[in-house]
Amino acid sequence: MRDNSKFWTKISRKYARDAISDVPAYEYTLDRTKSYLGVGDRVLELGCGTGSTALRLAGSVGHLVATDFSEGMIEIAREKIADSEDANIEARVATPADITDGTYDAVLGFNLFHLVEDVDGALADVAGLVKPGGLFISKTVCAFSGQTPLKYRLMFSLIKPAQWLGKAPFARFDPIDVWERRIEAAGFEIVETGNHPVAPPSRYVVARRV
Repeated sequence: MRDNSKFWTKISRKYARDAISDVPAYEYTLDRTKSYLGVGDRVLELGCGTGSTALRLAGSVGHLVATDFSEGMIEIAREKIADSEDANIEARVATPADITDGTYDAVLGFNLFHLVEDVDGALADVAGLVKPGGLFISKTVCAFSGQTPLKYRLMFSLIKPAQWLGKAPFARFDPIDVWERRIEAAGFEIVETGNHPVAPPSRYVVARRV
């Protein structure tokens, strides 16, 4: 996982310039996430990237810790935070296993877990970071359950060669049912799901810590 951090740091400035690919899907899941958060909540975001989503959510919670394992991504996140008026947000270089400051009302992970090699280990770490009754809210790219459109089959077929050339990070695309079973096995009860966007399916899951 640490080796992958070098890839993300290398492309961090380009990543920061890229536009959101599906704005309506992004805004919808952002609104759904806000609906679950309270003004006094202590919230942790994993894989925050350049911090854009964390900044959009900070006004809805008491305190938000935005983390990413890429130093380059966190550098940009800190620049954005410094330019904002939000005093209740901080950015740290960290993986789930690095977080040692107690539990949170909600842990968020958007477009992250399909990029994690030991995903079950990471979910176990997440479970330890969520208060009993607290929430784990994620959005994860998953495999198609039916016929995959040609353009996505072509895109997925290029991932392995790109990884060999150092042009792409590790990626795994679980079927939706497999991904949700992983979440449940980590100690969560799923309370909301949806695909936003539908293709490729980016599975939005809200799960409560049992």
